[in-house]
Amino acid sequence: MTALRRKTTIRGRPMKPLDLNVMCDKCNHSRAHGNHEECSKQRQAEAAERCARENQS
Repeated sequence: MTALRRKTTIRGRPMKPLDLNVMCDKCNHSRAHGNHEECSKQRQAEAAERCARENQS
């Protein structure tokens, strides 16, 4: 079964696994299940605030 899988390559080299979080940092639930719209809105608000602070300095 594993022989059927193709390795993803970038410029001829195998791609490393992506370093993604499985668990949501806001609600501590799996990101693959449920609705994370509120978590996303919180993340966007934090990023906007951080950006505003950086531009202010």
